[in-house]
Amino acid sequence: MPGHDNTRFILIGTSHGGNVGATARAMKVMGFSELVLIAPRDRHVQRKAEAIAMASGATDVLANARVVDDMTQALAGVTFVCATAMTPRDFGPPTHAPRELFATLKDSSHRVAFVFGSERFGMSNDDVYRCHACLSIPTGAGYGSLNLAQAVQLLAYDWRQALGGFELQERTAPTHLA
Repeated sequence: MPGHDNTRFILIGTSHGGNVGATARAMKVMGFSELVLIAPRDRHVQRKAEAIAMASGATDVLANARVVDDMTQALAGVTFVCATAMTPRDFGPPTHAPRELFATLKDSSHRVAFVFGSERFGMSNDDVYRCHACLSIPTGAGYGSLNLAQAVQLLAYDWRQALGGFELQERTAPTHLA
C-alpha cells in the first residue's frame, strides 16, 4: 500500500514563503515528508522566517524540501501524477474528486505525486497535460479558490484517510454524562 515513502507533494513557482511553510506543516501532520519546490520565487525559501514560522514544528520537512528547476526533475521516479486545478480544461487528463480517485489509487503500487500551481496563476496547461489525473476539490459554486496550503491540507488528509488514516488520539480525559 502506498504510504509516506511513495507520496510526493510538488509546488510550482510559489511566491509566498508562508505557504511553503504551511504546506510542510500540512504534510507532516498527515505523515508525509517529501516536498519538492519547482522554481520558487525565492530559491532559499526554506530559510525564510515566514516559512519557518508557518511550518510550526515541521521544519524538518521544510529544511529537507528539494528545489528543482523544472517538472521533469520534480517527477523523477514518480509513476502516477495528480494535477490540482480549480479551472476546468477542455483537454488533458480526466478530472476527479479526490476521494473518488483515491479509493482506487490507494491499492496500487504507484509512486504518487500531487502537483500544485502557483498562488497567482495555478498550473499551466502544459504542466497539467503531464499528469495522469486532475483533482478538483468540490467547493461551493459561488467561490472555489482555496489558499495553496489549505488545498494541500485537504488532499493530504483525504489521501491519508484512503491509506488507512491514523488512530484517534484522545487529547482530553473522557467525560461521563450522568
